[in-house]
Amino acid sequence: MTDYLLRNSLNPNKVVSCTITFRQIVNKGEEGEPVWLIEINTVELNKDGDPIPPVYIHYTSELNLDLEIREATEYIASQIDWSPITEDVRPPFVIYSFPSTPNEVVDIYSDVVVDIKDLLPSAGIDVSSVTVTVNGMDVSDEIEFIGDPYQYRLIWSPKIRVRDYY
Repeated sequence: MTDYLLRNSLNPNKVVSCTITFRQIVNKGEEGEPVWLIEINTVELNKDGDPIPPVYIHYTSELNLDLEIREATEYIASQIDWSPITEDVRPPFVIYSFPSTPNEVVDIYSDVVVDIKDLLPSAGIDVSSVTVTVNGMDVSDEIEFIGDPYQYRLIWSPKIRVRDYY
């Protein structure tokens, strides 16, 4: 049994404890192979003041375990009254860029890198709303995003590298 904490990014003052328990059961239909039943629960009440029922996951594969735990946690979190919710009024901002100045001379094989951050309380950065233009050309569909909803590194690797030979 392990406890972990949930926090809504628009109410960083409220923290809810959840418990994840792995229970081994024997599946009698398949040669008695052990199967894990994962139970995720909380003692927090839902928006109506009623207990939130536990979520059960029948463990089948390591490939989907993280996703199933995340989905179960999101289901529990969606039932919690997170009020008071703070309005997200600050836009994300750039904390690093390369090249760092408009006319900086860089190697032809250099990528363009920009780190953006959104401070809490916030809803996070919606990467689908990020638009990147280079010399007036929209390259948004060529951007690689690395990070989490509150801080991303944007990397643009130009598909064509133009050189002049003298």
